[in-house]
Order: sequence, then C-alpha cells, then structure tokens
Amino acid sequence: MEDTTPIQYVCLPCGSDCDQMVSNSAGICSHCNMPLVDKASIHFNSIEPMAMCSFIEDMGKGNVVLLDVRTREEFNGTALDKFGRLAGAINIPVQELTERLKELYQYKNKNIIVYCSHSHRSPRASYLLTQRGFKKVTNMQYGMSEWNNKVKPDDCNNQLYVKQ
Repeated sequence: MEDTTPIQYVCLPCGSDCDQMVSNSAGICSHCNMPLVDKASIHFNSIEPMAMCSFIEDMGKGNVVLLDVRTREEFNGTALDKFGRLAGAINIPVQELTERLKELYQYKNKNIIVYCSHSHRSPRASYLLTQRGFKKVTNMQYGMSEWNNKVKPDDCNNQLYVKQ
C-alpha cells in the first residue's frame, strides 16, 4: 500500500523557533531565510547542557566526539564574547564543515555532540552531518552561552568545561 501522507516541510534547522513551524510546500523560511526541508529528513537528537556529563559517562568517553562549530576566535577565547569550550573538542567552524567533512569520517560510528555559542549554528551542522551519513549526531541545545547557567559545578563539569 502506497503512503499518501503529504510531505511536511520545516526550516533547515537554525536553532530558532521557526524550526518548529510546518509548511505543506518547499520554499524558504519567512523568518530566517533558510531552505525548507522535508521534516522526515531531520535525524539528529538534542541534549541539554546539564545532561552532557551523564551522556558522555553512559556512552564512554572514547565513544563520544565533541564538535565545536564556532569560529576559531570563539573556540580559542579571543572573540569578544567568551563562553568557554568543552575539553577535547574538535573545532570546525560551520562555514567550513562541508569542505572539512573528511576530517570527521573516522568518527562516523561514534556519538558526535555538536555545539556552538547559542545553538543557532549547531542544529544546521547536526543536520548536515546526518545528511552525510553520520548516524549518532546530537545537538547541544542553548550552546556554550548558557553552560554556566545550566550546568552545576561538579567533578564532571570541572573536567569538561574549559573557561576562557
């Protein structure tokens, strides 16, 4: 029996409220100007910052890759806003992700947690990774700008968070 369910389109994940708006036709999001994509094509999970430590512990540190998609300046703490970063993270700015994707192929079967400063770039990067065959992709909601507000200081946080 053929599925006749109409395709639902949503904004290519941009981390804004428009990600939740559904359209019955392709086009461009009127709020953020991102392309509208088939809602069924979005296959990444989301995690809140306060769940990061337990997630990494449950998966095993060797099975989790942290991907920071901010600019080099944000990652290194030389940008105006200093939100810190996560220890051991790989920095590939979202603007370079397509060209540098081959650097991540060795992690294709690992859990990849993608983050940025406010969770506007990381959903887009998470979507791109899943479209390129990465199966275990998770977006950290809220980004590093909210890390200190949402994550309690404890041993895991002290080991994971790098203040700048």
